[in-house]
Amino acid sequence: MWTKLEDGSVVDANGKVIFFSTERFVNDICLGNCCFICGAKPDEKQFNNEHVLPEWLLRRYDLFSKTITLPNDVAVRYDQYTVPCCAECNSLMGEVVEKPISEVVRGGVESINNFVTKGDLLKMIVWMGLIFLKTHLKDRAHRFHLDTRKGEEKIGDDYDWEHLHHIHCVVRCFYTGCTVEEEAVGSFLVVPVKAPPGQEPFDFADLYVAQTMLLRLDDTAMLTVFDDSGGAMNYFWQKLEKIKGPVSDLQLREIMVELAFLNLHLKERPIFQTNIDLVQESCRIIGTRPELDLVEMDRQVRGKLLFRAVQHALPFINTPGLTEDEILEAIEAGNFSFLFNNDGEFIK
Repeated sequence: MWTKLEDGSVVDANGKVIFFSTERFVNDICLGNCCFICGAKPDEKQFNNEHVLPEWLLRRYDLFSKTITLPNDVAVRYDQYTVPCCAECNSLMGEVVEKPISEVVRGGVESINNFVTKGDLLKMIVWMGLIFLKTHLKDRAHRFHLDTRKGEEKIGDDYDWEHLHHIHCVVRCFYTGCTVEEEAVGSFLVVPVKAPPGQEPFDFADLYVAQTMLLRLDDTAMLTVFDDSGGAMNYFWQKLEKIKGPVSDLQLREIMVELAFLNLHLKERPIFQTNIDLVQESCRIIGTRPELDLVEMDRQVRGKLLFRAVQHALPFINTPGLTEDEILEAIEAGNFSFLFNNDGEFIK
């Protein structure tokens, strides 16, 4: 029979953690060095750690020696970008998560849409959620200031780690066997992207505070909001219908910003919980989706999100009739768009 521990976690007869309480999740996974899937300590099992981006992705796009830029603007090589994971869980993820997803995404937009339409949205959310979770668990290991005279603070020191608890519960479903209800997952969108000669075939970005992420592979991009119970996508459809073709890299990042902006302005947040039946030995992750409504939109929030998403490209952005300072001012005010012109028409 399953047992509920003093801290609220639930384990099976063999000690396998079916449910991490928020307290245990923060202490063992976020602040500790336990395997982020099973919770084992390094002295209990063999560890080989897990790349934040799966190895097949690193191989396919030759990313091992390339770098990702962290929130403190420091570049870290992808091959050194790992989180604690035992060999057993690493192998399991490769077999039941990475292998099928790698085959699906290879087929592009149509393949992914067919996969999701046939009932496998959860598998896609789990895959992207694993990347998002690992990305921010890794932030606890990097100093915010390279110059130690400015302080020893880590990037993740300001994180509310409880904010990641729901994602952790969902992405572990392949390990725990938990059922995940539709209302407990977020928005998902796949869009075609222009791939001109010379363009990097890979892009990865997220906005932590809004739990929103994008991943572009060649001419296909996937975007996910993890904690909105589909609310952001419900509102974004109005703009999506105006997009009449493949988007550019900057337009893709604006779509990520739009989804994040909507998520942050939902009037009521969904409520997520894991229901455990100790006798029947079953668990179910559910979400209570409130009536969809938005609070008054703060354009400056959109501005901050858009600046964060496109700041790497600011030196190369030219707009007829606007100076560099005017472009920056419009972006920060939340009034600049790469997607639509002044008449609301899609910019092809």
